[in-house]
Amino acid sequence: MDANNGKVIWRKKLAPDQLHASPLYADGKLYVPFQNGLFYILRPGESDCQELEKVQLEGRCIGAPSVYDGRVYVLTTKRLYCLGKKSHRGKAPAWASEWKVTPGATVALQIIPQEVLLRPGEKVDFSIRGIDANGFVTQVFDSKLAKWEKYIPPTARVRSNMSASVNENGELVADSAALPSAGAFMATIDGFKGVIRGRVLPAPPQKEDFESFQTTETSPFDGGKFAYPPLGWIGARLKWDVREVDGNKVLAKTLDNVFFQRSTVFFGQPSLSNYTLEADVRMDGNRRTKSTVGLINQHYLIALQGNAQELEITSTPERVKTTVPFKITAGTWYHLKTRVDIAADGSGIVRAKAWIRGEAEPSTWTVEFKHKDAHKVGAPGLFGFAPQSLFKCYLDNIAVTPN
Repeated sequence: MDANNGKVIWRKKLAPDQLHASPLYADGKLYVPFQNGLFYILRPGESDCQELEKVQLEGRCIGAPSVYDGRVYVLTTKRLYCLGKKSHRGKAPAWASEWKVTPGATVALQIIPQEVLLRPGEKVDFSIRGIDANGFVTQVFDSKLAKWEKYIPPTARVRSNMSASVNENGELVADSAALPSAGAFMATIDGFKGVIRGRVLPAPPQKEDFESFQTTETSPFDGGKFAYPPLGWIGARLKWDVREVDGNKVLAKTLDNVFFQRSTVFFGQPSLSNYTLEADVRMDGNRRTKSTVGLINQHYLIALQGNAQELEITSTPERVKTTVPFKITAGTWYHLKTRVDIAADGSGIVRAKAWIRGEAEPSTWTVEFKHKDAHKVGAPGLFGFAPQSLFKCYLDNIAVTPN
């Protein structure tokens, strides 16, 4: 394409679909991998493209090639390929000459770090610089001169404050109360302003049943009453909301945007390890199509697959995946429970079980997976998939406890 006007100069069809990773451009050639393992080397020209090589690699290409030291590396799900001569050594380009710029007048404050994640009682200090209209640094301020105040953006729909305060040393200190919170602070020096935002997330045990949420918002999509999900939950806004279902307030998957039909949400510290995560879950659907709902424990997704009628453990699906049959009925509440245990040698066991809510908990795990090189840490999270935004899924009574 002509980058100046978007005009298509030439086209070349390589495969029957568009499932491919990003191409690499190096040494005047394009290196193009496809998911089915096909790999092309092309030489683009002014009006056409010359096919230099086409080869079927072992495994599937799901990542872009990379180049280093005169060689091209291609990773598939089976092998790592290196293209190039053993004796060849590439020559790195010379460093560009130093680019000097004269900044303009100060217009705002740049506060570092701009985003913080704290546990109750933790604190963080800041460095503050002035920046011009183009973002270039103009001066460095003494952070103790800043006047701090809690800040809610005028466009914010969730008016929430971070449970923290700034002390006389200019340090942001999280409150000791073990309650999750999120919000922003504004600093002012010499009339210039800057904003930081942050979250306070306690360590387990944690529990959320959504009963304290006020469902006063009205959905323009279906007219139903809802509340926004917790502000501190990463990836929840617009993809989930709090609704009243079966007499309780629950977290529900939204359907108004098909681009958000699949959603992953994280709500805990990313450094957590060796914990149990459980929740009540429900899937909607019919005989042909059902939604999917799951929990994320240390990078492992434990999901009830409505269409497949399976309880599934995955991480990177090409590397870690195990399933067992599990009968799932649309509109029925289940309890999903998962636990990850990390051993001293770095291995781990991922366990999961599911049963109809209200029935006795099974004495054994429904599925177990042993991972030789396990994920050592990871935030707890939630997963929902509403295929084509047709059928919702729901979660309630979410709990995280140490093993």
